[in-house]
Amino acid sequence: MTTPLIQISGLEKAFSTDESWLNQWRLQQGKIKRRKDNVHALNGVNLTINQGETLCVVGETGCGKSTLARVIMGLTPPSAGEIYYLDQRIDQLNDKERMFFRRRMQMVFQNPYASLNPRMTVYQTLSEPIAFHNPQLSRYEIDEQIEVLLESVGISATSSDHYPHEFSGGQRQRISLARALSVEPDFIVADEPLSALDVSVQAQVLNLMMDKQEERNLSYLFITHDLAVVEHFATRVAVMYLGRVCELASTTTLFDYPKHPYTQALLSAIPRLDSNTAQPIRLIGEVPTPIEKPIGCVFQARCPYANQRCYESSPKMILQSDASSVACHAVEEGRL
Repeated sequence: MTTPLIQISGLEKAFSTDESWLNQWRLQQGKIKRRKDNVHALNGVNLTINQGETLCVVGETGCGKSTLARVIMGLTPPSAGEIYYLDQRIDQLNDKERMFFRRRMQMVFQNPYASLNPRMTVYQTLSEPIAFHNPQLSRYEIDEQIEVLLESVGISATSSDHYPHEFSGGQRQRISLARALSVEPDFIVADEPLSALDVSVQAQVLNLMMDKQEERNLSYLFITHDLAVVEHFATRVAVMYLGRVCELASTTTLFDYPKHPYTQALLSAIPRLDSNTAQPIRLIGEVPTPIEKPIGCVFQARCPYANQRCYESSPKMILQSDASSVACHAVEEGRL
């Protein structure tokens, strides 16, 4: 078997809610005690991303999808765990040591209106990374690369001297993709790149990303809440809930045979034209606060199949007969 392009093991990330040292002190039972409250965004995530595939990550708002993306890209340091690019561990590298991997790993951000510098023209936006990572290139060669890049994403090369505010949202996202492709990466993290766009423009940008993947054998970590996009674009799907992966499967397997109760509830909410489709599964309760690290299954409070074991021990990802992996005591015990 080939080595995975990206391998994530036991990844955790906690953010402190206390802004100052003074706010960490509490009065409890007549005594002053120091207490640091943390928001646990990631709780032991294990994932692999193979070369040339698209791994889509789905889940509710606040489940840790964007934090996962930022930690993988080195924009946010992890609290625990390991991240490997091929055989090289990268989560502990400093900025200078990570420079090689900056070129191999790029990111397309969610908001096309905020991800581009409003004071830089399109030419400046694209020429900066090309010139930095390829100091041997002449000005003419850089100009030539920018022209090819813009044409490849459907933007006229004559627009290179324009500023971001002169483009529509879809055009800006195309420019963001061109910027990511400018250094010829192997891996691109796309954090909900379609959410701020109209439906027709979403299809254009998505098809463009698929074309570029086929041309360059790119690997994508694609974060989205649109399950229709997932079904169309993904090779495999990871379903996250409260900082943990609860199900991981190929796209066909996940949509045809969802196993985790949360996955079943998510897929049942997709609007269907078929009137014979079962009614959506309505989950009870609210998403627990991530401030306290959960004990047991993270889905216990909203799961109709939870028993005592679900409240006491956290389920592990178990490989199923159809090559999917599920973290659920009910599935393991055959109660579903």
